[in-house]
Amino acid sequence: MKKYFLTIVLWTVSVWTFSFVCYLPMLLENNGADVPKVLTAAKYLFVIVPLVLSVIFAAAHGELKKWLAGLFSERIKMKSLIFCAVTGAIGLAFSFAYSLIANESDLFVKNYPTFFSVIAGSAYLFLTALAEESAWRGYLLNKLSDGKETPFALIYTGIAWAVWHIPMWTIRNSLGIGETALYFLWTVLLSFVLGKFFLTYKNVIATALLHMLFNTCFIAPVQYNVVLLSLAVTVALVVTAKKHKNT
Repeated sequence: MKKYFLTIVLWTVSVWTFSFVCYLPMLLENNGADVPKVLTAAKYLFVIVPLVLSVIFAAAHGELKKWLAGLFSERIKMKSLIFCAVTGAIGLAFSFAYSLIANESDLFVKNYPTFFSVIAGSAYLFLTALAEESAWRGYLLNKLSDGKETPFALIYTGIAWAVWHIPMWTIRNSLGIGETALYFLWTVLLSFVLGKFFLTYKNVIATALLHMLFNTCFIAPVQYNVVLLSLAVTVALVVTAKKHKNT
């Protein structure tokens, strides 16, 4: 990882900078500036900035084939699909339980008013997740860990990914500090899960599917999802530690 340190830092800062630029016209517009619509449309480029920079960095270092191969090191395994299905089911069950307890019977209707919206939304979120995973787990995490799981690689990737989301949360969604902090924590925890999943199954399509299911199935307010995911990550860490201790 040491030999890649400068590249990793440069990639991270470049992604943050160019991604923020995508939301700069919208920020100016929100503050009263007269900004042409063609410039505010730059916000739609936000999600592909990390992917584009990954291609550029990989090509510049003669690692384009290595990066692409790393996205699909292994075929999609049944275990990974089962994990995705169970995760989606847990998310839906938890969201349904929240809707009953909080007396928000229209929770699912508000998020998915029609069957078509479910299909269209899932397809869109899968494609955006595929772009994100190819960059954040497929490029950054792979480069940090060199294919092997390390705490630093998972933590760095999680924090960097969460920081990247801040312009979207604050500029596009107008979230306050409290909500942004909750989403930041959720994103770091989610990155931990996605990172371990990617390094275990080594397939970006399966990882993008898991990413999409988190986005579509965990629709309860973020503060409740943070608690659930925190408990799940804690249990996973305890189980893993016990396994290592017994081997």
